[in-house]
Amino acid sequence: MKFNFSKAAIAATLLMSFAGANAIAQVADPFGTPANSAMPEREIAMSNSTKYVNVAQGEVVKFVSHGKSFTWKFDTFGMQPFSFSKIAPQGFDGANATVYLGTNPLYRGH
Repeated sequence: MKFNFSKAAIAATLLMSFAGANAIAQVADPFGTPANSAMPEREIAMSNSTKYVNVAQGEVVKFVSHGKSFTWKFDTFGMQPFSFSKIAPQGFDGANATVYLGTNPLYRGH
């Protein structure tokens, strides 16, 4: 049986590209992700006068305003503040608020 180096190199390259794609797919979204509404750790009432909200990385928060709500998990790697409008449904109160991320005590490793 002859060993074909070029076929082995192609197979190895494909295998490595699949491994890299999986690593990229597991990176957290810069703002977090929608979450199950039955699982919030706390609830925050939003209004158009809300200036900011403080949340922790990994925290699941239910945002409520005028009978509407959505739940968000802040599973992010970054700590940069961002506009609430990046995650809120269109027309949801508090679009001008800023979201400030803090470190989760569970993630500190102490």
